[in-house]
Amino acid sequence: MKLVRYYTSGAPEVLQIEDAAIPQPEAGQVLVKVEAIDVGYVDTQMRNEDSPWGTPTFLVAPGDYVYGTVVQVGPEVGEVQVGERILGFAPVGAYAEYALVPLGLRFQPLPEASLSPEEMVTLPVAGETAYHLLATSAQLRPGERVLIHAAAGGIGHFAVQLARTMGAGQIIATASSATKLDVAQTLGADTLINYTEPGWTEQVMQATGGKGVDVILDVVGGQILVESLPLLASFGRLIVSGAASGRIPALPSESVSQLMMGLKRIEGFSSFTLMQQHPDLIAQGRQAFRRYVEQGNVRPRIMRTFALEEVAEAHHLLESRASYGKIVLRP
Repeated sequence: MKLVRYYTSGAPEVLQIEDAAIPQPEAGQVLVKVEAIDVGYVDTQMRNEDSPWGTPTFLVAPGDYVYGTVVQVGPEVGEVQVGERILGFAPVGAYAEYALVPLGLRFQPLPEASLSPEEMVTLPVAGETAYHLLATSAQLRPGERVLIHAAAGGIGHFAVQLARTMGAGQIIATASSATKLDVAQTLGADTLINYTEPGWTEQVMQATGGKGVDVILDVVGGQILVESLPLLASFGRLIVSGAASGRIPALPSESVSQLMMGLKRIEGFSSFTLMQQHPDLIAQGRQAFRRYVEQGNVRPRIMRTFALEEVAEAHHLLESRASYGKIVLRP
């Protein structure tokens, strides 16, 4: 089978397509013939060794969510049958024609009549993260104003749709280009702001009549995070989940004072930590998010699908910051 590996950090060209033996499932695992593979920005950060979440141990066969058909089951597997369609996380070797998925890491797929394999595979990471940012962490209430950074990105484009469905009073979308802002508008954003331009914070305050926003979702980090704090209204919540800028900044003392005196809070979010420490919240969120998708209120936006042999091109597109929605691989 074809499999993507890399032996050192660097540009996307370090990703190598290799021939490998088809793996055999062990106890609690199933072997999946892969049809679609999720690709996220964190994959490029890990490859570059600039991820704030740590560095990989080489050699690396990237792990991610895959969607496909079960072709073999391991010992002690009774609830999944050969021929069954499955969506699940392959911790190692997801960028491949076949992948091993532990049963504990599977996600109940929706009927294919409603979503394509490419759309399906994007739901667990980007979609569920967006849900938990708004519902679990921010606890968004109807009528509240929400500011979503990178609103056309993998997580952001889900967050815009969810915020609209949850009854947000005003959705302010930021992005780095007019094209991305247009995408955010089609998804339901009310106010569009380019956060790479000078004075973007003033535009936010003007759009809210000087009141600020109740919720901010930030996956960018860096200086954007620091500049966002003054935009919170009293009892506002800034939820941090990622650092696409490659940097999580230390907050200056004046920012800490703003939090205290302004009755504001900043909170971190990690899907991995939530899964490890609060599986009950993961299960509840999965059901709620699934209902939104089934009802047609939320739908993935796939910008482009790449063949497995084009994996370096897919990573280049993500790193160019020209992409929107989701990027998917197909073996």
